Amino acid sequence: MKKKYVRLIVWTFVFILLVWITNFTIVGYFLKRNYTYSNYNGSFRHTEDRLKGKSYEGRDNRYKTFLKNHPEVKDKQLYRTFWLNPWYFWEWREWVEHFDRFTLPYISENGIQQNRETEGLDTKD
Repeated sequence: MKKKYVRLIVWTFVFILLVWITNFTIVGYFLKRNYTYSNYNGSFRHTEDRLKGKSYEGRDNRYKTFLKNHPEVKDKQLYRTFWLNPWYFWEWREWVEHFDRFTLPYISENGIQQNRETEGLDTKD
């Protein structure tokens, strides 16, 4: 019985250490995915690419500029085009620091394509 508790404590410690290493060291920087965003019809797209300097903060600035330059856009909501994966423990720090990234409504690529067809943006000659 005692050996069972020791194993549990060791595995818990290993998991906590792994979570800490992947969230608070340079290792986690390379494990994180690039988050993607779009408006309802795909006329605005943004990808957070850390290695190219496209950041979370830049997303909001770019979208505000887009809306200023395109006032005719019907749906002004920004959507996330990535799935939520809470079991990706190496991204848990992102959930804490940039929670609003994950509260944006989701739209699939199929949904964007349907909106484009409805508006006649994908007409083929």
